[in-house]
Amino acid sequence: MRSLCLLLCLLLPNFAFSLDTALKGFIALDALNYEKISNAPGAAVIGIGVLDLKVFAEQDYLSAAIKLDLDNSRLSEANNIFEEAYASYRGIKGWRFSLGKGIIRFQNLHWGVIENSYLDGGSLIGTENGWRKVSRKNFISATYGNRGVGFADTFAVFGDSTEVKTYDNGSISYVTSGGAGTAISPLRVTGYTADNVPAFNTSKEQGFANKLELYRSGYWTMTAGQIYYRNKFAHTGSYAFDFGATRDADDWEFWVDLMWGKQSKGPFEAYSTYLKQEYFVQMGTQYHINTDWSWLANAEFTHVKDKYHNFSTAFVQEGRYYQGDSNRQFGQTTRAQNYKIETGAQYNLSKSAFLTMGGLYEKRKTTADSAKALSNFRYPNNNAYKLATTISFWF
Repeated sequence: MRSLCLLLCLLLPNFAFSLDTALKGFIALDALNYEKISNAPGAAVIGIGVLDLKVFAEQDYLSAAIKLDLDNSRLSEANNIFEEAYASYRGIKGWRFSLGKGIIRFQNLHWGVIENSYLDGGSLIGTENGWRKVSRKNFISATYGNRGVGFADTFAVFGDSTEVKTYDNGSISYVTSGGAGTAISPLRVTGYTADNVPAFNTSKEQGFANKLELYRSGYWTMTAGQIYYRNKFAHTGSYAFDFGATRDADDWEFWVDLMWGKQSKGPFEAYSTYLKQEYFVQMGTQYHINTDWSWLANAEFTHVKDKYHNFSTAFVQEGRYYQGDSNRQFGQTTRAQNYKIETGAQYNLSKSAFLTMGGLYEKRKTTADSAKALSNFRYPNNNAYKLATTISFWF
């Protein structure tokens, strides 16, 4: 026994390794908010606004990250709680290779003052822009460069973490309601049957993205991004171009983002569109008055032209009759514009915690070529106001 213990003591140091880990998170508490949408009663909102948790681990040239999206996750869906779960390798000088599930970075995303940007779903009235933060995607990416060399370029191949279910003969599985499947009484299609998948199939979908970041202008970071995505159910491919700039300094911070894109989705996907064209603009600033106080302002605009699918007549698959069951299946065109202006003051409670007090005004204007299309919008033409006091913590 003594000999065995001595042997183990001699061998164990040869198997020793170091593993660095870090736990980071962000919590935003809506201490006291008041929201008012025209033609609807105002109300106070108190609770958790944003709750994210991210774990990093690093060993030699390998690293991994897992981000839990605790406030927006649907736990009934497999792996939906993981907004990011990927591993990276840095063993080749100047390069980083990543594989897993996460955010496809091509935009210059930036938080507003008291609300998310339109690219991250931040709207009291609701927007129609389809190109938002592209997250929860299976991907493989390669990055060359870093701040030390003055630039970084990232290219990614990605696909969705859910796929439409098809049978062996290639026919599609639909979610239906009512009807008998006959020409007189067709089944009403409400969606595709979707499955969560650990890896995407390039015969069903292809996605490509590239983001270039330039760090050669003092405090400024300039970005240019492109993205393309196509699945077999869409009318055509979806693509977008994004240009942004950020200045991060002790006195003034600025951010600006411009995006133009087109999007096409299958007729029975969520938020389906035959062809959607959209424009997005965001501009904002933060002035640091002193070490404790700062002033912020942010303005955003979206313009979206949306052409719907036309599945108002029945179609046949495997001898059964189906028909669209949505206002988005009758070929209309809508145009929607959203404006949002925010301003507020921020007080640093500590190095990693701050209190934000501010206000927001938002306006929406929607036009359509038929009354049926306007019924898609809860507030087609309306104003919204919000006053907020938010406590935020980084850890």
